[in-house]
Amino acid sequence: MKVIAIMGSPHKGKGFEIVQKIEVELSRLAEVEFSYIFLKDVNLKLCQGCFACIGKGEQLCPLKDDKNSIEAEILSADGVILSTPGYAMNVSALMKNFIDRFAHSLHRPKFFNQSLMLVANGGSGLSKVNSSLGMTLGGSNKVCELKITATPWDATEDYEQRVQKDIEKAAGRLYHSMQNKKLASPSLGNLIWFRIFKKMASLSEQNLPADYEYYRTKTDYFYPTRVNPIKNGVAGIIANIGVATMKKQVKFK
Repeated sequence: MKVIAIMGSPHKGKGFEIVQKIEVELSRLAEVEFSYIFLKDVNLKLCQGCFACIGKGEQLCPLKDDKNSIEAEILSADGVILSTPGYAMNVSALMKNFIDRFAHSLHRPKFFNQSLMLVANGGSGLSKVNSSLGMTLGGSNKVCELKITATPWDATEDYEQRVQKDIEKAAGRLYHSMQNKKLASPSLGNLIWFRIFKKMASLSEQNLPADYEYYRTKTDYFYPTRVNPIKNGVAGIIANIGVATMKKQVKFK
């Protein structure tokens, strides 16, 4: 098994200590090839917001840096850990840029074989931090998340023990997800996501040619799987309502 940790802190602090403990727990469960990508050390340029990756395809991003090699590393992994400190109840600037640079995968998911763990550390608002973390790597299967308080004050022994138990539990969930990897039948939420984007793409050959090409050969879902017909029907109704609402605001072409 291969696990890669994407580290969003500008320094090796509490987040690194937490992920190292996760690494130890995973190594107790199986032989795991564990590696780190420290965003502070890689060449991942600031997203320019040009929309080229989303509209025309990620291969047309004008920035030439380590993005493609990072993506290849992620795609080769069984498990991915996204770790960030919480700054002003959100992810770090380094992690936010990572999220922006991979935003195209929310339009055209590709990380279906990756089990995902989210790790936020800091003060208040860690649920919001993990909510932001979850908005990346489209298609990945989020199996667990950790929210660990890390303040200027020393933690009590009781809290440290609780954190260790949480780490052990999260590592176990990640391991079992990687061990029993299979493409699941989609939830209602994911079906709605698929149906909305497929409908929008069918109307946007000129505006979003990359989406148009991605979705035009897909029928029931992103990948071949059994789709619950009732969920599919409900998703279709909601998608039609959503796209009809958008038509009142924008001109598709």
